[in-house]
Amino acid sequence: MNSRRFGRVLTDFAQALVEANVHDWDYDTRFLPPKTPELHPVIREAAALADTCGIESHPFFLFAGASPAALRMWVGQEVFVSGIFAQLLSLTASCLANVHQRAMLNLVVYGEHGNVRNGFAACSHPWLLHELTQSIGISSSELLIAPATRRFLSSLGKTMTSPMAALGCLGVGNERLLVPEYTAVRAAFSRAMPDAPYERFLRANIDEDTEHAALIACIASGLAVSNPDLAGEYFHGAEIAVEARLEYYDNLLADAKR
Repeated sequence: MNSRRFGRVLTDFAQALVEANVHDWDYDTRFLPPKTPELHPVIREAAALADTCGIESHPFFLFAGASPAALRMWVGQEVFVSGIFAQLLSLTASCLANVHQRAMLNLVVYGEHGNVRNGFAACSHPWLLHELTQSIGISSSELLIAPATRRFLSSLGKTMTSPMAALGCLGVGNERLLVPEYTAVRAAFSRAMPDAPYERFLRANIDEDTEHAALIACIASGLAVSNPDLAGEYFHGAEIAVEARLEYYDNLLADAKR
């Protein structure tokens, strides 16, 4: 990471965060517990985008189920996605003004990272992926981000135009979508690389991400109650992220067949 470049970005973000928070300061918005209504109808509609897009039937997984090379490629690219996704979650949490909603999203951030003992986050999702990477013989020196992966991650970043858009992008287009997606990856491993120790990483994500998506949807519903116009931003973020992930697998499949 270029520390100077990142430092400039961080400074710009920090200044914008301060200005956004002090410009329309409202005590109740920041400190009072938000209402916890049933899920907003648009939030439900956004969830259906992940449930009905059919990512689990994408031809990449059928191909990977007969190709250890394709699965190794998937693992090598997921290394980039997993860590940056966790960072985007933390970034989004910092943009939530209400302390209770921010705490809820931090539960998701914590779920991605787990406990730390002696400076070691042994159960964090990125670390579990590191262990899988090492176990199937992928060295860090051979890891290069593919153009498809860079485009996908860039698309996520560009979609996060507001906190609600970010919640839709990360909650639906990643956390909720990941459950059928990783279930398909697990099936591909069971066919093509049954002896690989893939289960721990995939199970940790599949088991936790339904709850993570539900927490994010709850936060979004609370925000939509206070401002109904925000629901559309959530839906748009979810829609773009789901489309971006499907396109990502289109490109991975094309790369795997070369």
